[in-house]
Amino acid sequence: MGLTALSLMASPIGYWRSPEGQREYESAYKDAMRRLPPVSKTYDVETDFGTVRVYQWTDEQTAAQTPILLLPGRLSGVPMWEKNIKDLIAERPVYAVDAIGDSGMSVQTQRIAGDADQARWVEQTLNGPGLKRVHLAGHSFGGWTAANYASRYPDRVASLSLMEPVRTFEDMRLEIYLRSIPASLPFLPRSWRDQFLTEVGGTTELDPNDPMTRMISAASKHYAVALPFPGRIKPEQMRAWPMPVFVALGAKSAMHDSAKAVEVAKDNVRHLEVSNWPDGTHSLPMEEPDKMDALLLAFMRRAEQASNLEE
Repeated sequence: MGLTALSLMASPIGYWRSPEGQREYESAYKDAMRRLPPVSKTYDVETDFGTVRVYQWTDEQTAAQTPILLLPGRLSGVPMWEKNIKDLIAERPVYAVDAIGDSGMSVQTQRIAGDADQARWVEQTLNGPGLKRVHLAGHSFGGWTAANYASRYPDRVASLSLMEPVRTFEDMRLEIYLRSIPASLPFLPRSWRDQFLTEVGGTTELDPNDPMTRMISAASKHYAVALPFPGRIKPEQMRAWPMPVFVALGAKSAMHDSAKAVEVAKDNVRHLEVSNWPDGTHSLPMEEPDKMDALLLAFMRRAEQASNLEE
């Protein structure tokens, strides 16, 4: 799911509002994870800001390839990649994380003060499994997190893939800011939250029995996020990216004006592949998984070929 309103609570770290709410969420999370391919290894990586949950998928045939690291959208966690993981692990090792400070199996213990801290926890997370360089990919808020990290630790990023990133090439629409506030308040009707989630996700209705739906709904109700509002990625940051960059946007995205975002990307990113999917919404990676996965993998292969030529 995309970016929601910042928590209005006073706590400097994210937290579950009740043990019952946390159990409801974790039950749905486990059901959602069962839809993914079997995990090869699970890490709980200690960082300055808490423990980050990392899942690894790999086998002997792909172990030597540069791995992919996936960063999720807000409230979505690793289960959001259900439709993508199978294709990606056919070619490369894949690592996926639950973002710290958000709902998921990661546990925040210290305040995240700003954009530099957001990049630092990613850097420390890579060190846990011993990842030296990755193809970094993110969706929505995870796209911003990937762009923010690449701006500060470019040597660790073999390529950068941004799917419907928020506050990167274009700001969010004003109505998203306004509607996210009531959607984040647990005492307001569930129908208000569900309506917001359907609008952001680009769908007309939610299946209440779907594990992802149950998980995101429980997270929006029971988890209080205490993250700083992400700073807009600056043009000078984009112009400094040395790595190849893949950008996929949805022309029907509720989050931002994707046509304007394409122009900003073209004006500022040196090594760019960008597309604005005519029927795509903010849920682009889940809507077109086969096409998206094929594009991502082909882009990563080209990125490595270009790097080898330079060497």
